[in-house]
Amino acid sequence: MASSKVKHSMKDSCIKRKAAQGFTLMELILVIIILGIMSVGISGFITLSTQTYLNATNRDELIGNARFAIERLNRDLRNAVPSSIRIKEFDGNRTQCIQFTPIKASTIYTDIPVLPEVASQTLSVIPFNGEGGAHYECDADCTDMVTVYPLDSGDIYANHLDATGKVFLVDNVDKTVVPWKINILNGAIHFDEDSPTQRLYITEEQVSYCVISTGSGGIGGIMIRYRDKITEGDQTSPGSKPFLMAGYLINDIRGQFPFNYQQATLQRNAVVQIHLHFTKEDEHYVFDHEVHINNVP
Repeated sequence: MASSKVKHSMKDSCIKRKAAQGFTLMELILVIIILGIMSVGISGFITLSTQTYLNATNRDELIGNARFAIERLNRDLRNAVPSSIRIKEFDGNRTQCIQFTPIKASTIYTDIPVLPEVASQTLSVIPFNGEGGAHYECDADCTDMVTVYPLDSGDIYANHLDATGKVFLVDNVDKTVVPWKINILNGAIHFDEDSPTQRLYITEEQVSYCVISTGSGGIGGIMIRYRDKITEGDQTSPGSKPFLMAGYLINDIRGQFPFNYQQATLQRNAVVQIHLHFTKEDEHYVFDHEVHINNVP
């Protein structure tokens, strides 16, 4: 009996020592391999998810960038004085600008001096509202201009102090009588011709949208919006009151310019064609858009 108890005690001791030895080398290797496979799968999933998020973010940024610029340009162009739009390239065709004069107010005139009538300093117009819905005002610092029946951009950007033409500086507005009287700063003047619809436009500034090459390697172009006082003569590169409208445009626009202008005819309205190519992190988006300018001179 004593011998049997000793044998059982030795057997239990061997089992306990074996249990205390822990994992075998093979078991550890298998665990490491399994953990490695799991980590590769998890890291791949995280990497793919992160890249998908970054791609979606870049895509959304490009689309939002483009939509904001095109919508603002679309609104400005639709409010442009008819025939005031002109386009020119600068900096060796690496910059292109579209320029126009926004309508500040408009009305119907009842009388303007047109040859062979006698020259006059006063225009008779129907009372009208200015910006904000209130009655039009032209104070002592007013630099507004009136134009009637402009047929091309040369009519808008002509000498504003000539005695004859289609655009003249406003001196003041007499609203004590009806119809109102608009007094011209130039003195007695003649308009070149009447408008078929007797429409008169008031404008104050010229607006330019320029796509400018700024980077290298085919990317890095930007779109800038400029505001200036209306200048005379040929279109020049704007340089005051810049506002960034969009980035991530391709740097070299010489293959296809972003702006194209087709003047109005008797059969159709004027059309501005817009071609903008955006790129970021290998994402490319091309936006082609047309803006129809109502032919109501």
